[in-house]
Amino acid sequence: MLGMAKATQGFVVIGAQNVFFSITNLRTLTEIERGKYPIGLGEDVFVNEVISPETVDTIVSALLAIQQLFTDYGVETIHVVGSHSVFEAPNAEFVRDQLLNRTGWQVSHLSLSEEAFYRNQAVMARFPNFEAVTQTGTVLIDVSSGSVELTTFANGEFGFSRNFSLGPLRVYEVMRDVQRTEPNYVEILRDFIDSRLIDFMRLLPDDVTYTNMILMGSSLSVLETLIPTGQNAVAATRERFETLYDQVIHASDQFLMEQYDLPLNQVSQVLPIVLLINRLVQTLHSQTIFVSNLKLLDGVEINASLVQGYKAVSFDPNEEIITSAQNLASRYQVDQKHMATTVDFALTLFDRLKKMHGMSKRDRLLLQVAATVNDIGSYIDTHLHYAHSDYLIAASEIIGLTATEHQMVGTIAHFHSSDTPQTDLANLPEVNAVDRLRIAKLSALLRVADSLDASRQQKIQELSVSLRPDTVVLSARANDDIELERWTLALKGQFFTQVFGREIELKRRNTR
Repeated sequence: MLGMAKATQGFVVIGAQNVFFSITNLRTLTEIERGKYPIGLGEDVFVNEVISPETVDTIVSALLAIQQLFTDYGVETIHVVGSHSVFEAPNAEFVRDQLLNRTGWQVSHLSLSEEAFYRNQAVMARFPNFEAVTQTGTVLIDVSSGSVELTTFANGEFGFSRNFSLGPLRVYEVMRDVQRTEPNYVEILRDFIDSRLIDFMRLLPDDVTYTNMILMGSSLSVLETLIPTGQNAVAATRERFETLYDQVIHASDQFLMEQYDLPLNQVSQVLPIVLLINRLVQTLHSQTIFVSNLKLLDGVEINASLVQGYKAVSFDPNEEIITSAQNLASRYQVDQKHMATTVDFALTLFDRLKKMHGMSKRDRLLLQVAATVNDIGSYIDTHLHYAHSDYLIAASEIIGLTATEHQMVGTIAHFHSSDTPQTDLANLPEVNAVDRLRIAKLSALLRVADSLDASRQQKIQELSVSLRPDTVVLSARANDDIELERWTLALKGQFFTQVFGREIELKRRNTR
């Protein structure tokens, strides 16, 4: 019973329009309670660009009610997160502090990439026949109040993900004056949406047809009376959706309210949602549209289950993170052979030197990501490419990383080359001391790994690592002279010695 109680935890997601909550057994991913409280925060964020005291009061009331429910159920472990749109407001950190003082709950800030990661986990774990559906090209569209996340799948695997500020509430607030003054509002709105989708369409592979479309997200409650979602998902044909589209673009607000029993505050979002989906259906030539009632909350639950070691789902979530990093490397045309070699050496060093560095599996993943993307700056200029890599990583989305981890990857990439940081990384005041040490250790390992293919000719075919009291000895089986690699390691390995207190040397074993 004690183990069962520990597995049952509480979850709260604060979004732009609702506070969602659940009580879930993480061992079985069975929900005991689930619900939501409307808060209307979106108008504050997207129009007034500040969260009002009245809205804070509403959020506090919702959290206190949820808190009482959790207490009644005896829930002790609670996860409270705020969506990215909540933290767009300039006073968001002040609000977070107010919520902490008034409820005792610390609200964690989800980045866009974390939100996309969690939603994908929700779909992979709970969408009916997900693997079978995604054998053919499938695009997942998550519609929240402030943004739309588009994610592609093919052959049952994750492709790539992009986020756009096209959430229906945001679009409505931005275009409200246009709707009032322009008679051809639908055409203007269509052009506005198309202009934002151009980048996504450009990135789509030419050899994949996206036959299937999965719709999900907090704002799809607007569509639930238009296209019922059922228990988890229901398929609508393209023809059925086009009929709905034709009806909506010609309907008055009064008609939509009466025909679909929609409240007035949701009617304004119907046209942006339906128009966005129609443009994607037309462009991607999707034939089957699945409408799912899965939410970000589902993904937060599943991630917690995976993190705590329960085997409620069978997939490896890290595969998405790695694929996302590989996509970024491909976009900036990195040398694939050198990248693969560097990744292999970096992970070999990490695994063989675990007693020395004492880092975690998550650190190993961050090293793998950094080794994958560290050379993307060469796309801009090979001179100071490591600095270019840093800002390109900062400006890009690597799905599944926290904001801190994203910054860490950029910094590790920056210091993988000859640009040596201060030994204690005191020049990174925005990073705490623990993470600075992680950055230093991972940068030192990546420098060594990169040095071992300095010639970019993959001369070293096998690497063994020996840890001695004052030295790390690398024995390489090579098919050619490796003097350049040895010279480069002598230069770039100095930081390794500073960090770990051991010299590092490279020896060659001849091939037979």
